[in-house]
Amino acid sequence: MQRMTYKIDEVAQALSLGKTTIHKLLRDGELQKIKLGRATLISAESIDALIQRHAVQAGAPRCH
Repeated sequence: MQRMTYKIDEVAQALSLGKTTIHKLLRDGELQKIKLGRATLISAESIDALIQRHAVQAGAPRCH
């Protein structure tokens, strides 16, 4: 069975981002959080969706 959720520090490490950036993505609605008791988790599906939304296709013009 694959993992369905990750802790904020795990997501930050996996995406090579800071925890502050992950918190901003949560605030901005880019990632969806799951609260279970005191734990804040992020679904693997939400992480995958974030990556897909921000993926740059080869040969596509870059926005500045």
